Amino acid sequence: MGVPRVYRPGMQVTVKWTARDGAKILYGSKVVEVEPYAEAGSIYAHIFPNDMVRVVVSARYGPGNPDYPIPYPVDPNELKEPQQ
Repeated sequence: MGVPRVYRPGMQVTVKWTARDGAKILYGSKVVEVEPYAEAGSIYAHIFPNDMVRVVVSARYGPGNPDYPIPYPVDPNELKEPQQ
């Protein structure tokens, strides 16, 4: 999957995931907007509690880097929906 070189407002992706709760397998799916980016790069999907999903594009920094768009580690109690 790739993204356009130039960000366009309203771009959406469908993120699907599986998770385990003991022996039970949980499936999730959500359509979310790609957050604005200045330069095309790698696509990262972050799935948080309560099925909150953020999709970011980062050309230079990966998770854990201080300049990455989503701070690490994220305290789930401080999560807010991304501003559009």
